[in-house]
Amino acid sequence: MSRLHHVNIAHSETIGRALRLDTIETIGVSSQTLAEEAIIEGQAALAAALIRYYHTEMRIMHNIMRTWIQDTIRYIIVKSGSGDNPATIAAAGIMRTFDQYPIGETERDQAVSALDRGDMANARFWLERMRLAFLNVHDILVAWMQNLLTFIAQEYQEPAVLETILHTHQDIWGDRYAAWDRMTPWEKVALTVEGMRGGHFSGIQRRGDVIVEDQGDRYMVAFDPCGSGGVLRRGDPETGRAPINVMLHGVNEEAHLWTWQKTGVHWYCSHCAIAMEWLPGRTRGYLLRPLDHTLDHGAPCPWYIYKEDRLIRDYHYPRTGQTKPIEPTAQG
Repeated sequence: MSRLHHVNIAHSETIGRALRLDTIETIGVSSQTLAEEAIIEGQAALAAALIRYYHTEMRIMHNIMRTWIQDTIRYIIVKSGSGDNPATIAAAGIMRTFDQYPIGETERDQAVSALDRGDMANARFWLERMRLAFLNVHDILVAWMQNLLTFIAQEYQEPAVLETILHTHQDIWGDRYAAWDRMTPWEKVALTVEGMRGGHFSGIQRRGDVIVEDQGDRYMVAFDPCGSGGVLRRGDPETGRAPINVMLHGVNEEAHLWTWQKTGVHWYCSHCAIAMEWLPGRTRGYLLRPLDHTLDHGAPCPWYIYKEDRLIRDYHYPRTGQTKPIEPTAQG
């Protein structure tokens, strides 16, 4: 029996746009893989919808990476002595091409046109070309971000990395997760998986395959590897490209609460500790989306979406210097 009946691209009122709200059977499967299956099974309308959605997944993450780099360049320019307004203008100018270039749009349209003609071979060809159009740019942007943070740690000392992450937090994670507390647990899973699936090209094939498990009090979403920091650390399993050479200052040499009190954390990966644990624990009381980070580059990276904040397990808190909030007891 086809698994395509599990696919559900639906409008989410909470975040105001389409979101893949599949069941657990397919939520972690690449949109590209499901589109190919729909092409093979002759479900042209579903294939076209998945192709368009896959493009959207990739474009959203491209925009996030572009914004993150732009904000970080602005931070460096200000730190170098410029005023905020000229720094903002200069950073935007530097990143303009990444904002305007129509990545994958021709490939998307070619794939859908081929479907309309019944040319299934060309539909699959252009679908793969669309992935590669984004993937190659994505991996450069991730390496660029790692190198910018490395430069900041070298020039301004390690605490400046926390400062720049906080500098850009609202533009990246604050806006993306603004509706988090109004979302159902499964919507939270869907939004999380979307970012790491088509957005970051996780998994061995770099198509966006994610592990999703229901663990009772929480959902585990795991990446093997994560398509951003994981590929930086492990290397690219699709092409055999080596791990990035972090050299001096590419990882933290001092333990911080915002690096899980560890050393040897790639600067790119430090934003997970900051944005998902260190900062939300201090601003909302509860962690947002804790993870079990490991320095073993060959291990999967598991994140957790708890079905209720109060269920977040105690062990997540101390590593970023926090204590789980005490729930008030009911009065008789």
